[in-house]
Amino acid sequence: MKSLDDSVEEIKETINRRGFVKVPVSEAPEGKESSFRRVAKFLLLIGVEQASKILPLLPQDQIEKLMIEIASIRYVDPEEATVILAEFKALSEKHDAIGGVEKAREILEATYGKEKASYMLEKAVPKQVEEPFTYLNELESEKIYFVLKDEAVAIKTLVLSKISPNLAAEIIKKMPEEEKKQTIIRLAKMQNIDQETIKRVDFLIKEKVKALGTTNTESVDGRGALAEILKRMELKSENAILSAIEESDPELSKELHERLFTKDDVINADDRYLQEFLHKMSDKDIAILISDKNLDFRGKILSNVSSGRGMNIVDEENLIKPLRKSEVDAATKEFYAKLRHAFEQGDLYIKGRSEDDIYVE
Repeated sequence: MKSLDDSVEEIKETINRRGFVKVPVSEAPEGKESSFRRVAKFLLLIGVEQASKILPLLPQDQIEKLMIEIASIRYVDPEEATVILAEFKALSEKHDAIGGVEKAREILEATYGKEKASYMLEKAVPKQVEEPFTYLNELESEKIYFVLKDEAVAIKTLVLSKISPNLAAEIIKKMPEEEKKQTIIRLAKMQNIDQETIKRVDFLIKEKVKALGTTNTESVDGRGALAEILKRMELKSENAILSAIEESDPELSKELHERLFTKDDVINADDRYLQEFLHKMSDKDIAILISDKNLDFRGKILSNVSSGRGMNIVDEENLIKPLRKSEVDAATKEFYAKLRHAFEQGDLYIKGRSEDDIYVE
């Protein structure tokens, strides 16, 4: 029997290959689950990357309803998940009946015979061969690191050279220093590798990924997933959706605004803007802000003040400790809110999120 993970991957491949199937969406009869909630669960199952591609294609009123449904979902039973995926697969297959390669094959075989039909199709529609390791780009860096951690350096470097550079960089950051050094040196010296070796490694890694499993249907953080979906959409679409949600559910809108700016956004924020922003803050306020934060966050903040001021801030932090968690949380929320506002106004550049990341020649 096909596993739930395999069903999810099959649906993703269908969407990537052919796009989303447009179907009518209606309100539910009394006592039954609405089709909006059904679609919301489907979007959670296929993941935020695919969901963020699909949502902008829908009418605005449907997007608003789906956003609220996604935010309210806390759990998708594995059996229900299987049924939902099967329903959408059936819709996809029904869509295929209208046209597609198999329909073309059927018509050609009836007209020219099986052998000539196959020859004509091969010339007209060459088989699409999936690039090795492309499935890894759908996974989080933690999962890929877990899959690779026991492999030889040669295999790690081969895989890292084939996936997206940003994802490869995240994985390298997680490595111990010596392993990181060996991997970077090996990547720098990497030469051509024969296709058979690449195929064998690709098969090995794919099997490990399948064994590890990539979909967690036991528990779903709908609001967290919704925030991740919105972060991957264009800022214009994101703002339009948030404005609509604010009218119907102000509490949900407020929580999403908080989730949509995180420590990762601070770490990727423009240094020049941060320097000006921190210049206006007191040493004590900065000390409260960096208290209980991880090294990446602290390093980002302290690297954007002078070395002398940085030492004063750390001294201040030691003097005012212990701090109430509520005080630190309040300072962090205020800091995020101000940076978020600057980002929305176009004053703050964030690597990976700002429209300025797109270049034209």
